[in-house]
Amino acid sequence: MIWKYARCGIARVSIATSFCMFFFGACLGSFGQGLPDEKSTVVDPFRTIDLPDAWEVRFWASPGTKALFDLDSKALSELVPVQAGIRYCRCPECDAGEEDDPLAWTPERPKELNCRRCRATFPNERFPIPEIKGDPPRDEKKKETEEVVEVLAGVFHHYPYREVDFERQRYAGERVYLLAKRDYETRAFLAKAAFYAAVRYKEQAPQAIDQSLARVAAVILLRFAQVYPAYATHYDQPLSPKYFLPANLTPPYQAGYRSAKWDWTGSDNIPLNLVIAHGLIRNTMALVEAGKLLNESDPARTIERNLFRASVDFVRNQPEDFGEASLRADIGILAVGRLLNDPMLMRDGLARLDRFAQQGFYYDGFWRQGTLIGHRRVLGQLDGWIVRLLSGWTEAGQSGGAGDKFVSPESRLPMLALAHNAASAVLVDPQTPEVQQAAWPAPSTRDAPRGPTLLGGTGLARLALGAGENALDIELRSLDIFGPDHIERQALRLAVGGRTVLGDLDESAPTANGFDRASVSHNTVVVDGLNQRESLSKAREPVAGGNLLFFAADPDFQVVTLDDTQAYQQSATRYRQTIVASAGAKTRYALAVFEVHGGLQHDAIWHGPSGSSARWSLASPDRAASGSLLPPGLTYLSTSKPGDHRWFVQSYGDFVPLSRQELSRPAQAFLRTETNLQTSRGVRLHMLGDLPIVAIAASSPDSTMNSRESAGENGRGSLILRRRSENGSTLRTTFVTLLEPISSAIPSLKRVGRVMPTREAIVIQVDGEDGVDHIMINLTPGLTVKLALGDGRSLSTDGLAVRVSSSGLVLAGGTFAECAGLVVRQEQAGGRIIGVHRRNEQQSNGWFETNNVLPDPESLAGRILVVRHGDGTTRSWTLKRVLNTPVGARLFVREEPGFKIDAGTGAANYYQFPRASYSGPHSYRVSRLSRSSPVIAE
Repeated sequence: MIWKYARCGIARVSIATSFCMFFFGACLGSFGQGLPDEKSTVVDPFRTIDLPDAWEVRFWASPGTKALFDLDSKALSELVPVQAGIRYCRCPECDAGEEDDPLAWTPERPKELNCRRCRATFPNERFPIPEIKGDPPRDEKKKETEEVVEVLAGVFHHYPYREVDFERQRYAGERVYLLAKRDYETRAFLAKAAFYAAVRYKEQAPQAIDQSLARVAAVILLRFAQVYPAYATHYDQPLSPKYFLPANLTPPYQAGYRSAKWDWTGSDNIPLNLVIAHGLIRNTMALVEAGKLLNESDPARTIERNLFRASVDFVRNQPEDFGEASLRADIGILAVGRLLNDPMLMRDGLARLDRFAQQGFYYDGFWRQGTLIGHRRVLGQLDGWIVRLLSGWTEAGQSGGAGDKFVSPESRLPMLALAHNAASAVLVDPQTPEVQQAAWPAPSTRDAPRGPTLLGGTGLARLALGAGENALDIELRSLDIFGPDHIERQALRLAVGGRTVLGDLDESAPTANGFDRASVSHNTVVVDGLNQRESLSKAREPVAGGNLLFFAADPDFQVVTLDDTQAYQQSATRYRQTIVASAGAKTRYALAVFEVHGGLQHDAIWHGPSGSSARWSLASPDRAASGSLLPPGLTYLSTSKPGDHRWFVQSYGDFVPLSRQELSRPAQAFLRTETNLQTSRGVRLHMLGDLPIVAIAASSPDSTMNSRESAGENGRGSLILRRRSENGSTLRTTFVTLLEPISSAIPSLKRVGRVMPTREAIVIQVDGEDGVDHIMINLTPGLTVKLALGDGRSLSTDGLAVRVSSSGLVLAGGTFAECAGLVVRQEQAGGRIIGVHRRNEQQSNGWFETNNVLPDPESLAGRILVVRHGDGTTRSWTLKRVLNTPVGARLFVREEPGFKIDAGTGAANYYQFPRASYSGPHSYRVSRLSRSSPVIAE
């Protein structure tokens, strides 16, 4: 089974990279029989191996494989490199840089390297590869010399190199180490061959066993164990000078796993392919025969001590950084622990995983990178490796017997369950192009239930109405900036019938010039043409995401409010969006109200999905547009690269205007992303906000675009709604947009209009198949407003949002709503948090202690708890249950509590990523929805 994900964007990784590195785009292997369930009795995690047939056919049909297996045992052992190799080496003949990994090796011609790009072969007359290590330095005129390293006492290794001509250098002091590169590629191929041979050996029928398979695996394993202790500790990073140091170099090692011995990164120092191979052939006579050949009386002990334990020790001495590389290191430790049945290694690996979970995930279970592809990469490793390695391992620290019950890894790693739930919150278009990636064992597919979800630590809310073809989904995100300089604050997506119709570029391949990093690539509002965070220096600073002030969801009525004070800290005093999703028996729609105070120009931007050629059109006639949307005085550079950061100032220049319309009254815009005999899918925007505005239909770069010139024909359909100050006064704009799905499964709305605009609230009347709805959004929630509806009735409320329909009233937030004899009342649930406790149980990962008793605690289960820290930062949790005590209440939450309260300072110190600290006091409230019943006349 092969796991597939979208958006890789990473250069090709050599097969030498550790076998679990599926997320770098190298399909190194995928094997296993799926994940065990709670009734499984998996004892040996290495006993059931299953490589994809196509991979095995390709490997065994390779001429290089045939040449390798034609060697006798002595020749095979001599092929194993005795020196550490390096991965990053450029082609000295052409412009292929070391980051392109252009040089390849094959056992057919073991003394050569070949460039994949220019087809040059090395050694040649201009670029020799010395065959005798320790030759005198080369001719200085040819800039050839060598490094000599005393790897162990009295043991010297030689690394010949050639300096790159100054004008061709990609970095200062660049050198070409052809011999070390050949050693790296040789080591990589041999380790892969040992693994494939061991797998095929184990798959054989008893009556047709080919002992040569075990022979090859055993000789390679044992010889690597003999030479590994002398491998130089080296620094082998792309676009950086290479260094070779003693093999027994003592810590500290370089941060980020940049000190390496086996591979180019210390996180992959444990050769997992060889660990698995040894687990498959360690009890065979082939290993005994390999010991005789290589003069080892106890070959298994030599392999386990000199290769596996030594490589584990090297990894354990590396500084942990709790990123994806750290997880690969932890997996290696657990794999060796299971192979050797070593309780100490297993406990150490589990302790490291616990630290990894705390510092790698938000408390809601989402991976700290904030993207679904990053989250799935990590989750795939946890599913593909951790689950198998922990199965059959008892709590007592011993391998389980045949009758032992499988203990769920989620009980050992509670973050795993949260991570699975978090993955279902992100809205993903199933049509997004995918990149094949793999892990061992193959991760199981998990169909997480679809529904409204809030990731209160990450800053992502999903509203979900209906199911199947009549489903409507809205995602609103405001992620922290703790990773790449992508800016995703107040970004929105919308899907109809499971297909994205208002899309984003976050989960697609990056654009060539970095447009996907700019704020204008999102469905959001841009102030004064500036990227959110306003300056590049600010965008690079770690900063918390926006504040999710409210989230409540019933199957037919859902509300979320996201307030962001950090997006335009200098330019805007308010930058807040409230979204209401409403459903009847047949109708579906969403209302988005975006309030922006400050600046001189406000642009509301709406993008079609990636990969679609759909274009926006206005209901009223429009006129053609041309030119550039880039402000005067700025020059657009089409050849800029993401690393140049030119996108931060020229992103408006990536739009190709197609039409332009000045609007002085409410209007509609259409985007149909699919139209055929069976399906029509898209969205209709009812633009009901402040006027006048200018609507500009345009195209913008997609992930397949390389330049602005090609965006006009092939880019995404984009719509810019621009409101500009005419007299230089500060703007206060309320963008009011009703999003109506276009679908053959959802009937069209008959009429949509805004009722008597006021500065205190927004009232929209919606006429559809289910009757007439009135949706009210209070711009000053908590304060009572009295409004007239379109049919003459009056509505009074202090709530955030109210729906008035034939079925009654629905109130979100506040304490009451009254309309024409219908009344809704609800008590506010709030107070102060005075204590926090962690506990891993089936229903909850911990609870908060409050200073007050809550009314009607049973009704709060499933609602959202919003905690406001002393500096105004808010975070949210999902309540599992509420238990009143004599002095207060215990609020049990689904997620990790995430923080502890310092007894001395009263500050909330988050033990989960990003491990921030916020001053007290810590107030809370519960987001509530309530419904009316008609008043019965006496």
